Amino acid sequence: MSEENKTDNNFIAELETMDLSELRDKIFLVAVSTGDRNKSKYLSTTAHGPYDFTEMCEEVGMMWREQQHHAKVAVLEKDRNKALVTLDENTVDYIECHYADIIADAMLDGAFDSNKEFTCSAGFIDATNEDKSSTSPDTATEVAAEISRAKAAEDATI
Repeated sequence: MSEENKTDNNFIAELETMDLSELRDKIFLVAVSTGDRNKSKYLSTTAHGPYDFTEMCEEVGMMWREQQHHAKVAVLEKDRNKALVTLDENTVDYIECHYADIIADAMLDGAFDSNKEFTCSAGFIDATNEDKSSTSPDTATEVAAEISRAKAAEDATI
């Protein structure tokens, strides 16, 4: 099966093999998603991070398994002029479904990646393309910037 764009109507996370390689070098914020899952709105009091790729997958998977809450995953950027970017609904569904396998693959350092035939790719949502009345990307950007600063301060003390 070849890679193709999947819509919510024809995406079944359990049956897909998603290429997540574009996410592996990014830093993330994870929170409980609210409202439309393909927009950047989330419950700010549940925001945690920064997480690397493997930690993010574990947090997303455990949130779904233990609490039955869908996650909102924001990609953290230091550039305050960039819009908030979050993972789309299909990508989060895939991670929720396959997080244990993703973590095992990471522990094996991608030993089996070359044998996979991907059926789809990770998707992103840019907050600038959203209806401004339904979200507050400025607040989310400020939270992401604060987490990035905390991570930098933590790295500097190590």
